Amino acid sequence: MQQVNGKCATARRFMAFILVTFFAAGMALGQSSFGPSVHFNIPYAFTVGSKVLPAGTYTFSTSLGFMKLTVQSEKGVLATAPVICDISGPNELFDGGYLVFDKTDSGLILSEVWISGKGGELLHPIPKGDSRLGLIGTSLNMKRSYPGKTVYGLTCARCHGDNGMGNPEADKFYNITIPRLSSAAVQGMSDAQIRLQITQGGSAMPPVEIEESGFKHRLPPQDVEAVIAYVRTLKQ
Repeated sequence: MQQVNGKCATARRFMAFILVTFFAAGMALGQSSFGPSVHFNIPYAFTVGSKVLPAGTYTFSTSLGFMKLTVQSEKGVLATAPVICDISGPNELFDGGYLVFDKTDSGLILSEVWISGKGGELLHPIPKGDSRLGLIGTSLNMKRSYPGKTVYGLTCARCHGDNGMGNPEADKFYNITIPRLSSAAVQGMSDAQIRLQITQGGSAMPPVEIEESGFKHRLPPQDVEAVIAYVRTLKQ
C-alpha cells in the first residue's frame, strides 16, 4: 500500500530550521516544538503508543527534529508515540490528512498518520493478514468527482445489486435479506437517515468505504451526497 523509505531508521528531515504553515481548514501548526499537524474528529476509541484515548477531537503533530508523534486535545498533550520511520504513498489524495488504524482483538491501534505535503509516519506495523481502517480528514479535497452511479458501483452494488434490487449471493453469504434500495422502506427514509447509514453504518451494515490508490477509507462528503442522489433514482 505504501513504501517504507530505505533509511527510515536514520534518515530524518532537518525540520528544526524550517517551519511550514498550513492555512487549509483542519491543518494547523502547534506550539514551537511541534512540526506540521493534522486535526481529526475521531468517532471511536483508539490506542496510540501505550495509551487508550476515547472518541473525540485531536491534533496529531510531528515533533521537530525528533521521530515522535504527539497527540493533543483542548486539554493539552495526551499521548506521544515513537515514529518507526517515514513512509511514502499517494497522500496527494488526502488534503485533509489521513489516519490508518489496525483492527485487533483489543481494539483499534493507530498505525499511520498522513499529513498533506509531508507524507506519512509509521507508528505500528500491521501483521500480515490483519485488517485496517482508514479515516480521512474533514477538509478532504480530492482532485476528482465521481458520478453517484460510479460510486455506487464501487461500493454498494456488490451487496445491494447493480440496480438496487438486491444480490442473492450477498444475501446467502451474510445469511440475511439485504434491504432492497428500490423498496418503499428505503425510499421512505430521509436523506439524513440514508446519510447516517452510509457514514456510520447500522444493524449488520458497516460504514461504506471505498478503495483508491491502495487506500481504503470512508466516503468523502461529495461521494455520500452523490450516492444518495443516485439511490433516489432507483425508486420503483
